[in-house]
Amino acid sequence: MNSDIIIAVLLLGGFIALMLFISYKGYKKSSSAKRATERVAKRLGATMTATLKHTEGLPIAQGVPVEVYYGPEKVVFKKDKQEISIARSKITGIDCVTGKDIKARQVAGAATGKYLLGGMTGAVIGSLVATTTYLVISYTSDGKDKYVMLDTAASGTFALKVQKDFKQHDTSAPSSIEL
Repeated sequence: MNSDIIIAVLLLGGFIALMLFISYKGYKKSSSAKRATERVAKRLGATMTATLKHTEGLPIAQGVPVEVYYGPEKVVFKKDKQEISIARSKITGIDCVTGKDIKARQVAGAATGKYLLGGMTGAVIGSLVATTTYLVISYTSDGKDKYVMLDTAASGTFALKVQKDFKQHDTSAPSSIEL
């Protein structure tokens, strides 16, 4: 009977040691990934960073996670070794929209000069779940209005902070459209 207790204590001790080892390895991996992200953010001059799921607008596959680096000079999207940037001077708007708001903002955005989505894209996006929140970055490139849309489900308050910061520091001239 004493041998059963000894075996049980040894198994429990081994299990606890294994859990501590796994926790330690996870902590080390997490902290090294965080340091790497901080180094990239510093190199890019970013003030905020998050990992969001790409929905549309970048030359990468839909649904893949991308690291977003937001700073006073540019917004950079990083996937593996590829970096895609948009100069802050080209950005016309940054908005947080839910799936149900996209159709309404599509009409309102066109009237204010910040046309977000249309055609087949608008139809596809209109069918998305209404509770999903997206970060939509509208910009001008080659004289055309374009956008990048990212799913913010796993980002916490990143999207709202980016939207607020952009509106506070937006230096672009107001535009007016007469219909």
